[in-house]
Amino acid sequence: MEAFLGLLAAIIANTMAIQPNLAPFGIAQDARPSALGCEPLAEGPADTTGQYVCRKLPGADPLYEEYILAFVDGVGVCNLTAVTPYRADDDEGHLTRRIFADVTARMTKELGEPDEKVDVAHTPAAGSDLLLKHTITAEERQIFNQWNHLQRRFQNLQSASVVLAGDEGYGLAVYSTYRFAGNDECMRRMEQTTGLSPDQ
Repeated sequence: MEAFLGLLAAIIANTMAIQPNLAPFGIAQDARPSALGCEPLAEGPADTTGQYVCRKLPGADPLYEEYILAFVDGVGVCNLTAVTPYRADDDEGHLTRRIFADVTARMTKELGEPDEKVDVAHTPAAGSDLLLKHTITAEERQIFNQWNHLQRRFQNLQSASVVLAGDEGYGLAVYSTYRFAGNDECMRRMEQTTGLSPDQ
């Protein structure tokens, strides 16, 4: 029995050791914003703790217009968010819903099936697709997919999500976010350094 348990432990350890890393859009967790040509959202020296906007990345996807990095000096990239262009779209959000479905399919191929598929409305009327653009923009409805516990499949990832978002002035867009290992602690360090809360 002891021999069997020893063999089982060795197999588990070996399986964990060969878990791959994932480099979303060609970005490794130890990437530095300056090497990627990313611009800081707040003025300051290169590669200081903060958020950065990147127009192009090594593995950029033409579906997206820009990428936002949360970076902590001495730690690396906390997370990476890819943002599609905002579009006026129609009231039912036909185009943006197609993009959301396409992004979900791509991420599912990469990460497996989402752990959560959320489409929640605060009122019955807000659940109608006839006014999707208005209800998303007014934050009366939330649509997103979430991948949890990615560290079971990838050494360097914690979680990921894709969100259908809206802005009154710009329309609808899709945000895809990859959170690297240790994201929560990384974002706490960013908040302590910059004074910004993780959602700013």
